[in-house]
Amino acid sequence: MATTNADSEPAGNSLSRGSALEQLPPRDTTTLVRTVRDRLRLAIALAEIPDGKLNQVQVARQLGVSRMPIRAAIPELVAEGLLESLPGGGVAVRPLTETDVRQVYEVRLALESQAVRSAAEHGSDWNLRQIQTIVDTHGRAFASYDAAKLLAADREFHMAILSASQNQHYQRSIVPVWSIVERAMVSVLHITTVFDNAWTEHAEIAGPLCDRDPDAAEAAIRRHLGDAAEKLVTSLAATIEA
Repeated sequence: MATTNADSEPAGNSLSRGSALEQLPPRDTTTLVRTVRDRLRLAIALAEIPDGKLNQVQVARQLGVSRMPIRAAIPELVAEGLLESLPGGGVAVRPLTETDVRQVYEVRLALESQAVRSAAEHGSDWNLRQIQTIVDTHGRAFASYDAAKLLAADREFHMAILSASQNQHYQRSIVPVWSIVERAMVSVLHITTVFDNAWTEHAEIAGPLCDRDPDAAEAAIRRHLGDAAEKLVTSLAATIEA
């Protein structure tokens, strides 16, 4: 199994975190399937499961479960574009392409540019304070984060904006493509300036949000997502060529 190595971690990050494929504790079936799905999603994003046919027996053994929850989780991951069905049976990890990244960021731009306007106009004072708190808290700590924590911090910021929009369908709509977003982001985690710049840009989004300036907030998030898309496409292209 491929694992994230020291060269792919930002400077100062610890490699002491466990694998996304560590054995799971006993739990009820519904929760187990959901947890297996989340672990598989993260493992694919972190390249702990390489492209190619998914070895369900091996993954089940690593997680300490039967193949049932693996099989039950697969359809959702296929729908998200992380896995694809094979003609002869079974599924494979779907290779990530530049087209995937560009299309996913088109979706993000459409949803988040409108959501940030709604958040500025309709978000509660508590919502907006929470967004600023997220920026401040993670901005102070992210240099010590491992890959999974960096992804979680970025997710928390953007989901907070979608939640603050007061339109629950924004957040529901972004969920199916977010796995592709995080998988692409892993390709730039070794570039320490990327997340440094990202948190500066998050602060530039949070400022006009807290000032309830929808035009400035939308402009800031458009710059942020546009820059991110280009960096990810460039990084992915370099990885493919290598």
